[in-house]
Amino acid sequence: MFDIAKEDWTYAVENAPSGLLSALDAPVLKRRANCTGLYCQLLSKITRAGVAGMIVKMPSGILRRSPLMGVIRDLAQEMKGYEFEMGFTPASRSPVPQEAVDKNDLWAEIAGRLGLRLCPIRGDHHQSIKA
Repeated sequence: MFDIAKEDWTYAVENAPSGLLSALDAPVLKRRANCTGLYCQLLSKITRAGVAGMIVKMPSGILRRSPLMGVIRDLAQEMKGYEFEMGFTPASRSPVPQEAVDKNDLWAEIAGRLGLRLCPIRGDHHQSIKA
């Protein structure tokens, strides 16, 4: 993992809504973090080069948009998908029901003692990821 990907992983785990992430989310979070690392590296390269980094001259002399711009766009789209899927955007969080505890639910009491939380998306119980 790139250093920026590790930073993104830590940021996501520390700032995700409480109880949202479980151990099963780790592969998706890893793909998102790696995608973020690549995106930041490419964007940094383009930024250092300025406008010249966004345009390449073809052998025919015609100026075209750099292929890196397309890769950056694709990575941004991929990151957007992961962010939505994992509940990291306001639009994806709004339909997520808040954790409600039913006082008559014996399992909720047992799960609470075990450190389990109700997963708001799947509706089942799981242990939350710890940073």
